[in-house]
Parts: sequence; structure tokens; C-alpha cells
Amino acid sequence: MMLKNLSKTDYMWKLRFLPIVLAVFLVFGAFEGMAQKRKKPSTPSSKAQEFLNTQWWLGIRGGSNFSQTTLIKSYSGLNPINYSDENLAKEYEDFVNPAFHVGLDITFYHKGFSIMSFPTFFRNNINYSSELRWSGESERDQYETSYEVKQSITFLELPVAVKYDIIGDKIRPFVMAGAFYAIAFDANKEVQIFETDYASGAPVEFDRANIKLNNKEEINNIWGVLGGVGVSFDFWNIRSIIDLQYRHSFQSAVNSETRFDENTFSSFGEVQDDYSLQNYSASLSFVFPLRYIDSQFKAL
Repeated sequence: MMLKNLSKTDYMWKLRFLPIVLAVFLVFGAFEGMAQKRKKPSTPSSKAQEFLNTQWWLGIRGGSNFSQTTLIKSYSGLNPINYSDENLAKEYEDFVNPAFHVGLDITFYHKGFSIMSFPTFFRNNINYSSELRWSGESERDQYETSYEVKQSITFLELPVAVKYDIIGDKIRPFVMAGAFYAIAFDANKEVQIFETDYASGAPVEFDRANIKLNNKEEINNIWGVLGGVGVSFDFWNIRSIIDLQYRHSFQSAVNSETRFDENTFSSFGEVQDDYSLQNYSASLSFVFPLRYIDSQFKAL
């Protein structure tokens, strides 16, 4: 009997704590429910957006450009005796002969800002002309020599730029600025020489020479700054980019050490001035994202 009474007493004692235990679980459950409500649910779209806030892009680019020269110092292969040096000055034609460029587009993007490089084979076309006139005592004692020169220079350009997407999602206008270093890769020069003789009483014009040679040794590596605007838009996982850029170099593109070297050009009195290059270009790029989670993530 004593064992039964003890067992019953122990059972009744345990029942007294049951409401306390239930109350603790109810309070814990209430706090857990409130915490779940405050926590923002994570959806696949938000994960994709967060992932694509940082992205690498790689692709190809190409386009057309026009060059302008800024004269630093004028030179000639002739030494004037009884006339001014100004008579030997060259006349440059700016933005008249388009050239091309092609290269890669490498971009690291993070929340609207991009650091980019676009190693490019960049060709510059430069046209200029000059004229030399000799005159004696009579009208027949006249002789004219004119030079028409086409110089093409191809640089391997290594730029670094910062780009900022102004607004947009699928269509993104942007601005960019940076600097470049350009390595002289190739150069070709064509010189046409025309002469006019008045000895017969009437001017007689004839072609004296037409010279086409490689002259890479006459060209310097150059450096400068660039800036531009553009817009990018997406189709599937391909991003297309259209941009307009301006380049300004700060040193002469002509190698002064080889200017007066003996060659075919100098033998006809044709040597280059010191000039820097400015350039306007339009480019089209196609780039592809390098980071994915799965196939549902398209280009940002």
C-alpha cells in the first residue's frame, strides 16, 4: 500500500509541471513564427539578380575610325636657299580617309560600374600634301613639284577604361573614360610626286614617281587618353554594345631618330613632320557572360 501511494503521489507531482512545459513551448513557437514573418523570403529571381550584380564579359569588337593630326614641328627633306621654310609646309587632310579596327572586349562588371580593356589592332590613315615652286626671270623659268602622301599606321592598342551604366536594365546607356598605350605594329607609306614644267611656254604636267614602301621604323609607340559614350542591349545571353570614342595622344607618332635616314622617300625630298594623333571611332561589340548558375540566368 505504501508503494502504491508513493507512485500515485509521484504521478500527481509530475502532472503539476505539464502546464508549465506546454506554456514554454507555446511561447517559443510564437517567437519562432514572428521571426519567420520578419525574415524576407529568398526567391530564385532575387538570387539571380544578386549573382549577376558581378559579372565577367568577353567578346569581340570592330569598327571604323577617322584620324586627325596636330602638327608639333615641321620638317622637310629640302633646304631652302632663297625662299621661306613656310613654302615647304605640308597641308594635312583631317577626317577624310576612314580606317578600321578590330580586337577583343574584356569587361569586369559590378553594380553599374565596369573596368574594361579592349586590346585592338587600330589603324590610322593620314593624308597630306606639299608643293615646291621654283621661278626664274621669265614666265618660262618656272618649275613645280607637288607631293601627295598617304600614310597608314597600325597600332596594337592596349587601353584600360572605367565605364558607368547610367540607367536601364536590358538597354543601358553609359559613359566611359580611360587611357591607352599603343605599340607600333605596322606602317605603310605611299608617295605620289607630280612635276609641272613651263619651259615650252605651256604647263606640262607629268608623274615623276609613285613609291609604296613599308616604313614601320619611322613610327613611335604612343600613349594618350580616351573617352566615350554608348549603349548596350541584350538578346538571350549575348550583349551588343555600340560606342563612340575620342582618343587624344600626347606625343609625336614619328620617330625622330630615323627621320633623315637614307631611304627612297628621303631621296625624293619627302620626310615626315612631328605630329600627334587624334581619333574619332565608332565600334560594335558582341560579348558573352562568363559566370552562370544555371540555364535560367540570362544576361543582366
